[in-house]
Amino acid sequence: MTSRCLSVLTPVRILAFCAYLQFAWLKPVRAEDHLSVKWQDYQEDDGRVRVLSKYLGAEKVINQSFALRLHAVHDSISGATPTGSTGEDGDELVLSEIVDVRDAGVVDLDWTHGIHKTSFQIAYSDESDFLSKGYAIYNTSEFNKRNTALNYGVSYVDDEIEPSFFSEAETKDSLDGYVGVSQVLDPNTVVALNFTYSKFEGYLDDPYKQIAKNVEVLPGFFLFQEAPEHRPDERLRRIWFANVKRFFPEVRGSVDIDYRYFDDSWGVESHTFDFEWYQKIGDKWTLRPSYRYYRQSAADFYYPDLNGVDIDPFDPEPGVGPFYSADYRLAKMETESYGLKVIYDLTGEVSLDFSWERYEMKGRDGVTIEDAFPDADILTIGGVWWF
Repeated sequence: MTSRCLSVLTPVRILAFCAYLQFAWLKPVRAEDHLSVKWQDYQEDDGRVRVLSKYLGAEKVINQSFALRLHAVHDSISGATPTGSTGEDGDELVLSEIVDVRDAGVVDLDWTHGIHKTSFQIAYSDESDFLSKGYAIYNTSEFNKRNTALNYGVSYVDDEIEPSFFSEAETKDSLDGYVGVSQVLDPNTVVALNFTYSKFEGYLDDPYKQIAKNVEVLPGFFLFQEAPEHRPDERLRRIWFANVKRFFPEVRGSVDIDYRYFDDSWGVESHTFDFEWYQKIGDKWTLRPSYRYYRQSAADFYYPDLNGVDIDPFDPEPGVGPFYSADYRLAKMETESYGLKVIYDLTGEVSLDFSWERYEMKGRDGVTIEDAFPDADILTIGGVWWF
């Protein structure tokens, strides 16, 4: 079976198409022409899912007013991922083989005019069964002697989903609005706060996810069956995000701390804490240890299976409840990740970097099969050439 890369990769911090349209694109610290490359290997334990990714990025400063940025990514994915079914006895992790590739690109034009910088983005992502087109515009306005910045913008994404077993493509779209402010507190400290509101509409199911139910056909006799999951056709999402960056000149180090609060109309609520320390060593080396903790509640319609639940999953009406899903990504769970990145300044114009990250997920409801939650190692090698 072929499955969508984005569907599989949602829980991990791998560069994804939608990340380009979240208004938090990490721009280079130097506004100069440059070319960057990255290679990444995401490997889940027990050989479950592997994703190999190649990235290419470039920026060209056209003049004092305009800069152009290009980004491209190629992913190849293979392995097996949970379908959501728990088998006839309710304790089996059913896996489905996946093989797919994804090609995506983003064009970003920055326009600086007075105290404002306006960015326009167009993004495109193509898989065997998934096509996505995105558009965004956002603005940064600096004032108070450039110590205060107001950020705001909007993005729109239009998706088509068409697995081989669909008679015709399904569609979904999303609209995001963003507003934020950042403030320089002193020469060594910057704080930021932003808010994002999103609305998703259309086909929001994962077409490859199933849910199990033992159906009583005669008194005391049950027939094991599987049915596709059924989610609402609308999702409203709110995200609050806070960040503090602090430089400590006495130790030549800096800290970057994030907190993120998320809730949505599906009943999912989450908290994310992210910590990174940048340590300069000599003239050439920088070390960046990191730690991230994530914790979420379950969606209102999450069930490990439908045994003992008064729901008939075999003739649902689109967009009408009852809703149900056994997708572990909607379960009550938590994740931790920790890692180390090493950056080496080769010549002043060329830098190289290597990072390793360990990602661990576990359930918190006591009923979802624990093996459904993946652990993984993520290796990344990259470089930047400034010219």
